[in-house]
Amino acid sequence: MLVVSLTSIPPRFSGLGPVLESILAQRRRPDRVILALPRAYRRFPGAVEAPPLPEGVELVWSARDLGPATKVLPAARTVGPDADLVYCDDDCLYGPGWTAALVAARQGREVVAASGFPVTCLRRRSPGLGEADIAQGFSGVLISPDMIPPEAHDIPAPAWAVDDIWLSGQYAAQGLPIRLAPAARAACVPLARPAALQDARIGGRTRAEANAAAAQTIHARHGLWPPSD
Repeated sequence: MLVVSLTSIPPRFSGLGPVLESILAQRRRPDRVILALPRAYRRFPGAVEAPPLPEGVELVWSARDLGPATKVLPAARTVGPDADLVYCDDDCLYGPGWTAALVAARQGREVVAASGFPVTCLRRRSPGLGEADIAQGFSGVLISPDMIPPEAHDIPAPAWAVDDIWLSGQYAAQGLPIRLAPAARAACVPLARPAALQDARIGGRTRAEANAAAAQTIHARHGLWPPSD
């Protein structure tokens, strides 16, 4: 079974249609497409009303706002352990070969990411497990649901806004390598979207400061990614 999961925020609900339609139109059509939303948002006060969804998209409610990791954590608990689970962002259009490229790139029990980068960019030493240390969710990441440990759902404050760092640390702690799928990245067309976390200050931290704090949290918990200087 192939499942694609993503989340969104209220300022982007009106533009979700084309993104969801591009996922539904994959040549390797997903068996399930999940939009996971929290019952209440930390960044956006007020009642949450689900946006209209195309036929074939399933709404899954999360009792807590898990930040951008809501794109994968509720789905990992919802789908069966044998599923291929792809998570992605709501600010890209995904070309018809996107899911097929992710699946085709996999060569074993590993994380497949359309895009990624080395943890040396955060001034940390890499364990050298795969082709990248950080799997970037914006263009798609393929995992097995059992790669998400229970600890991943308990996100510490420094990592709440930077799911790529937090989740990649969970994979590294299990010794899971990350393989890149450039053909999948080539199938993604980024869109301009409001309220980007990249530009926001969350919990008093800039994005760069949050990245650094999350990497330090992973190091403190698992001994991974020691400082390089």
